[in-house]
This record gives sequence, C-alpha cells and structure tokens, in this order.
Amino acid sequence: MPAKATSRRISRKPLYAEVVEGIREMIIGGRLTPGARLVESELCEMFGISRTPFREALKLLESEGLVVLKPNRGATVSVMTEQEITDLFELVASLERSAVELAVQRMDDKALAKLRKQHDRMMKLHAAHKRRECFQVDYEIHQLIVAATGNAALITTHAGFMVRTRRARYLALSLQSRWDESMHEHEQFMTAIEQRDGRLAGELMLAHVSQTGQVVREAFLSANPAGKKVRPASRGTRPGANKRDPQPVTSK
Repeated sequence: MPAKATSRRISRKPLYAEVVEGIREMIIGGRLTPGARLVESELCEMFGISRTPFREALKLLESEGLVVLKPNRGATVSVMTEQEITDLFELVASLERSAVELAVQRMDDKALAKLRKQHDRMMKLHAAHKRRECFQVDYEIHQLIVAATGNAALITTHAGFMVRTRRARYLALSLQSRWDESMHEHEQFMTAIEQRDGRLAGELMLAHVSQTGQVVREAFLSANPAGKKVRPASRGTRPGANKRDPQPVTSK
C-alpha cells in the first residue's frame, strides 16, 4: 500500500503582522509623514481587514516608536525629537562598531562573499540612481554584518533600534551629497572587513553611522529652529497621498 500522505500546514503570518509591515514601510518610505493621522477606516479598506487586526498592528508599531496612540484621538505617525535622534544614533553607532569588530573575527569566507555581493549590488544601484532599492540593500548590509557576529543578544537589540532609525536614515540618503558620501564610506569599511582589520572597520563604521545621525540632526534643526514646535500633518493627509521619495526637510 502506498504510504499515507501526511497533511502539512502552511505557515502564514498573523494578519496584523502583515499590516504592521505595510504601514511600517509607508512610514519609513515617507508615504505617511511625521504627525500624519492614521485614518482607521481608510487603512482598513486599503489592507482589506477589520478593525481588530488593525488595532493590534498599531500597538506593535507604537512599541517600535513609529506610532503614537492617544485615547479617544486615534493614532498618528510619531515625530522624532532632536534628543531622540542624538540618543538613537549614538547607540546604534556603538552597536554597529562592536558588531563589525566581532564579525571580522567570526565571519567565514562564504559569509564574506555574500557581503561583498550585496555591496557590489548596492554600488550598481547607486550608479543607476535607484535610491529606494539602494537604501534597501544598504539596510540589508548592516543586518548581514550584525548577523555575522552570531551574538543573539546583539542581533535582537540591534534589530529593535534599527526599526526606529531606518526612517531617519532614509531621510539622510534623500540628500544626494550624503548618499554619495555614504557609498564612499561603505567602500572604505568593506575594504577593511576584507582585509580582516576589525579595529579599522570598527572605527570606520562608527564614523559612518555617526555622520548619518549628524546629517539627520542638522535637517531636523533646519526645519525646527529653537522654540519652534513640530506641526503635525493636516487632518486631510491621506496615506499614499505622496508616493515620491521623501525630500530633505528644509526651513521655509
């Protein structure tokens, strides 16, 4: 007799997790701007979901620092403060410095080759002026370096903070000068990694992330001089109203 076929359950993400990913990308990519209201009815219709998974998604996004929930007032996209920008980039710069130093010690040739492949792909996207795709590969490179440490605590901690800095990093790369400069910095620490120089790679990584934080901070101060409050987007702001790449914030 033929062997009895065994049923296999296809694993799927919970519905709210898919909504989290969708809204997260809208915030990071600038389609939902800082201070914008998340209109429940519109987003539920967009994702084809009921209010329950939508509200579960908002709670997770709030824990990531991307959304602010106010009783009886709904949810809005969070607005980063100058101090938050400073604190986050100081922390992530230190984490990634430690990560690349450990990765250089522990990375095997296969992992190094994968990193080089992604680096080359990023540089081609930069040359082709494909900013959004280039940013995604840039993000993946930083993740690969941290993953190569094999340190579970470091990987988990870094992932949590990367969600909060990712939006700010994309803002920095929307400046052409910083995008070009960032790619040059990647070339430098990639060379140090391949030369197995952990100390130099760590110093270059620290400078790279710190400089991105400085660019974001300067953009914030330019748009929000001392004493000027950050104004949320108008109530009429709708998700997806502006699908173009976000432009750097400048003072009027």
